[in-house]
Amino acid sequence: MSQKLAGRPVDGDGNREKQTPRTIRFYDRDWARIESHAAMQGMTAAELVRTAAIAATGDRPALADSDGYLIEQVDQIFRYVHILATAKRSEMLEDGRGEELEELIRGARELQAELNKRHQD
Repeated sequence: MSQKLAGRPVDGDGNREKQTPRTIRFYDRDWARIESHAAMQGMTAAELVRTAAIAATGDRPALADSDGYLIEQVDQIFRYVHILATAKRSEMLEDGRGEELEELIRGARELQAELNKRHQD
């Protein structure tokens, strides 16, 4: 697997790999579906098409180039969950839901650690 420099893959000589624009044709209705699905995933249509095409080759995981993006998203979600959990903590404890709260926090931390580990490999 190639190393990354500022989020972009680096070749064996330490140079940043360049992406070259390619032209492919889509019907307007198909491209609209791609754009809509990409937006729901928090990606551009080009990122979705690139990720899906690379995944189809079987060479790399579907989101290999998106690990940094995913980690940022999980970190942001973790922060939101933490804020909500902090705000709701006493209410949940009063309702006897402390174990549920701790399980949610534990699960978020495990996912965050797993994504960070995968990103470092």
